[in-house]
Amino acid sequence: MFALFVVLMLSTSGILIWLDDDSTDEIDDFFGIEGGSEWDEPVFMPRHEECIDENNGQTYPEYGIGYEPSLSLDSDGNMFITAHKDLRWGGEDSPIPIFLDPDDPGLWYACEEGESTSWDYWASWFWKTNDGGLTWDHGDNFDPTPGNMLMANYAAGGSECLGDEGDISVDANDMIYYLDTTLEDNWWHIFSDGGNSYELGVCQRMNSMAADDRPWLAAQGNGIIHYLGNSGVPPPECTIDSGRYWYYHSEDGGTTFSQCYSMPGGWSTIAAQRNGSYVYVAQENADTASGTVIVRISDDYGRGTGPGPSDGTWQDPVVVGNRKGNPPEGYPLVNTNEQGTVAVVWADCPEGKVGAWEMNIALSYDYGVNWSTWEITPEWDGITMYPFVSISETNRIAVSFYGMDYSTGNSTGYNEGTPWYLYSAYLDEPQSNDTWDFEIADPTPLHTVTAYEESNSDVHALHDFFETVISPDGSWMGIAYQRNVDQHPFEENEEQRYIMFVRGELN
Repeated sequence: MFALFVVLMLSTSGILIWLDDDSTDEIDDFFGIEGGSEWDEPVFMPRHEECIDENNGQTYPEYGIGYEPSLSLDSDGNMFITAHKDLRWGGEDSPIPIFLDPDDPGLWYACEEGESTSWDYWASWFWKTNDGGLTWDHGDNFDPTPGNMLMANYAAGGSECLGDEGDISVDANDMIYYLDTTLEDNWWHIFSDGGNSYELGVCQRMNSMAADDRPWLAAQGNGIIHYLGNSGVPPPECTIDSGRYWYYHSEDGGTTFSQCYSMPGGWSTIAAQRNGSYVYVAQENADTASGTVIVRISDDYGRGTGPGPSDGTWQDPVVVGNRKGNPPEGYPLVNTNEQGTVAVVWADCPEGKVGAWEMNIALSYDYGVNWSTWEITPEWDGITMYPFVSISETNRIAVSFYGMDYSTGNSTGYNEGTPWYLYSAYLDEPQSNDTWDFEIADPTPLHTVTAYEESNSDVHALHDFFETVISPDGSWMGIAYQRNVDQHPFEENEEQRYIMFVRGELN
């Protein structure tokens, strides 16, 4: 009956499609019945025009070089991306090679023609879009800072403040908080008006009590900020608690922070409701190859966790799943929405890092009280690296990852010539054991396995993570990710890493 209805409807519109047993998928695609996505043309992140150097070694000198991008979204659909700077590309003889070539170290440079640098400014990258991802430029007060490391005016504010990598989050008032780490400490940058107004006259130093690596940031309410710092070892100024990650809490927009609350465990991430009071931290239970994934929950903005430190409003950790083989620098990734939905995704490599990987999701619809956990590995053998999850306010849940289908290479397995792709899928209010139909979001391979990578079982070409967002109504999503292009001029067995964005319309 449905088939006849479709034939009649299409005939009256001047289109005739005869349905047989194999044509229902075509009709579903025509009407958008199934959960497919329409992906726009991917966009490269731009460089400032005055900093483009045609002779710096880039294949595309007009675009930004970096890796491990973060992506955030405000309530008006404006988006913000930061990414790790390529420290090797801060000048051909930059200080990074000092450990490899101690006889000839040089200086770092930014926006200096003839010095083979891809940096526009001293801070890490900060890009914004105010048209839904069609075009991107740099945030307010993130102008070029030409010169070398001895000439930089670190008190000038904005892009003059030396940074390495950062994270971005947006609170309920659409204030944009950007934390840029210098490893030794962190700088804060605060924007409003979709990234078009810089709210600080000078860079605001965090004054954390520990050297920090990759920062994880979550903002909520009126200037409440949660910072999860990756220190690896306990800061000496704090208690004897052991932990890779330390939690810092601010309720004044980052002006002051509680210090040194340890969250013992392995790799971790954090998420918070933007308007509600719940905060979640997902962790490996320990820095071990196997074990469990745990979630820490506070229902009161993470309050009470300093300067004691004390557990405050954080509940005892909840075990949401098992780990069957630790992937290289894999993170249990947590996200949430205002409806009390919480999701955690993670990857396993039980057969070793070049064996067939697995991917899992743990999902709660009641603020983390009850959980369903199941495997969501695609129906092919390969790698499912760095899965990321985003949740709309309508409980549309999107999972994306860097993936490699072993059957698409020159021969089955992790071999030279096998391509990496960006994969994504979504479901509406998924339930236990639902299947995710993953599809390629960017038809251009992100990277192709090299002979060196095959012989060394090196799966780190796309680095440690990427991020996605989904609109509150679930009608579209955005992905910030990395695409490798051609040989790196200063780093052996590495390629040029470009930061990309792609938007998908979710049918």
